Amino acid sequence: MKFAVIGLGYFGASLCRELAESGHEVIAVDNDSTHLKDLQELSVLAVEADGTELEALEQIGVGQVDTAIVAIGEAFEASLVITAHCQDLGVKNVYTRVINDVHARLLDLMKVSGKIRAETMAAAYFSRQLSNEAVRRYFGLDAEHGIVEMAVPDFMVGQTVEEAKLRKKYRLNLITIRKAPRSEEESEIPEKGSKVVGTPGPDTLLKEGDYLIVFGKLTDIDHLCQG
Repeated sequence: MKFAVIGLGYFGASLCRELAESGHEVIAVDNDSTHLKDLQELSVLAVEADGTELEALEQIGVGQVDTAIVAIGEAFEASLVITAHCQDLGVKNVYTRVINDVHARLLDLMKVSGKIRAETMAAAYFSRQLSNEAVRRYFGLDAEHGIVEMAVPDFMVGQTVEEAKLRKKYRLNLITIRKAPRSEEESEIPEKGSKVVGTPGPDTLLKEGDYLIVFGKLTDIDHLCQG
């Protein structure tokens, strides 16, 4: 899938990294060139541009993405303008980071695809890490859905994707698989040296040390974690 992330503070930059490392095509946009430097080692199109300018967003291809995320954390008016521009460009899915309650109500009126409450997501991520050692990384999409990177459960090791029945039994969509790190150092930094399978086929074998990256309801993710 193709994403645009507009606003590259800590949240926006972290989101770009997660999406790029999961094999997605990412356009990263910010009006401050210093925010682009941390993304240079990633396979992303990092562009210095003013997102409040419709023409600028159009020129860099935001209108061709599947999903746009407006990740600005403080500039209330700019966030609304950029959200409207993404909708005007025909982006199918537009998610906007919530700044305050008034902002949230205006986003509801604009009928965005989803509102992002970054602080709540961070708390949910930390909670899931504390409650289940299998969870390595977690990204909440709304109050009910999320994407999680988790170790292949012991009872699935040696099974194929088809045999694991992630969709049929757990109602989860497998996005990709991160292969087992080759060294202890790499196990601490999952993106270093590890390999993403891409789109796993039904015959892809699940091995010990591999990580599943799945999307679905949080209750279903918890069900899988609990075995």
